[in-house]
Amino acid sequence: MDVLTRYFKILIPVFIITFSSVGADTSGLTDEDKALRDLAKSIREQSSEITIPVNIHQREAKAQAEQLFNSLKEQQPDIFDTRDKRKRIGRILFFASQSMSLEAMEDMFTASTDHLDSAVVFRGVRDPENLSKSIMEIQRIAARQTPVANVMLDPTLYRDYGVDKVPTIIYLDEDKETEIARVSGLTQPDWLLRQVKSGDGKDYGVKGSVHDILERDLIEVMKERVAMIDWEDKKEQAINRYWDKQRYLELPGATRKRTREVDPSILISEDITDANGNVLVAQGTIINPLELRPFTQALVVFDPLDPVQMSLVDQKLPELTSKYPRITLIVTRFNKEKGWESYKSITEHFDSPVFNLTSEVKSRFQLEYTPAIITAAKRHFIIEELTKSEDPAAIVKE
Repeated sequence: MDVLTRYFKILIPVFIITFSSVGADTSGLTDEDKALRDLAKSIREQSSEITIPVNIHQREAKAQAEQLFNSLKEQQPDIFDTRDKRKRIGRILFFASQSMSLEAMEDMFTASTDHLDSAVVFRGVRDPENLSKSIMEIQRIAARQTPVANVMLDPTLYRDYGVDKVPTIIYLDEDKETEIARVSGLTQPDWLLRQVKSGDGKDYGVKGSVHDILERDLIEVMKERVAMIDWEDKKEQAINRYWDKQRYLELPGATRKRTREVDPSILISEDITDANGNVLVAQGTIINPLELRPFTQALVVFDPLDPVQMSLVDQKLPELTSKYPRITLIVTRFNKEKGWESYKSITEHFDSPVFNLTSEVKSRFQLEYTPAIITAAKRHFIIEELTKSEDPAAIVKE
């Protein structure tokens, strides 16, 4: 079979993929960071379609770590074996590197296929910038063996067993964790296994030619990459992406003052029963939410980019503040180009958070024009639309 078409599985342990905690410290947030966090929270409460992750740093760190493996995953979807690592590594570990000769590497792969309870372990790859190419170099060698060798990329095993020279062979206890014996300089395990069988397990030192490890620790490579990330730039990119995705429900400006009543009553179309079939609410019942829970706040819906509407809202707010314990400001749009600055300038102007108008709010209160003041009186919502006109004839009550 063509060696280029025979693939082997390389175990890249889960610790690499979960390397997302690096750079994720959220202590020492600036005022802008906190404001962004609060913005994210408020937007999530309004809309399920648009969210900003509170911890931008963690998300970016994870993305940077996973970037090393994207091309490999495309070629071999099963490469991320999630089975217990101790079951995968076997009792014989062959620590190898591409600093070894081709013949020595082939000897190790052959020995691994002769001992099924074994694995060939690499600390990293020759060129982390070209992961697929580096993997393919090892793949070509392993693919010549039958059955295909069990090969792993796992720098933690090098750390756990203090391996700094190759080739090194380590024989483990049945728990596949406790070291019984080791030897360096050999590519075949037969000599070491004979010593173990005779009851003499220890570190036998160097019994042949050894080499420095060519590949860098893959985890250290990723740490360096994460350390080089410009977090301020990443934060700015995340904010910009948010504003690019933002969608608005813009409404026309009111041309006349108008006050409308909206009846929120709901007609029950079929019986509502409990688990035992008892009717709790009969079909045909009309329920008015305002009779169940009073609406004591005022909602102000407006276009903050319209100077006229801003002026009208400014004039109306003192009156509303004196009458209602809570005022909620809802806007129909922000300046997309200015993004964060637009949001910040509006919130600073009112010294209050502002929220984006959602389709649910628009529909519930049957909003048609802005600025609109939403309050409640008895069984109805009151929608008051504002304009600059002072002519009593221009005031309409519906």
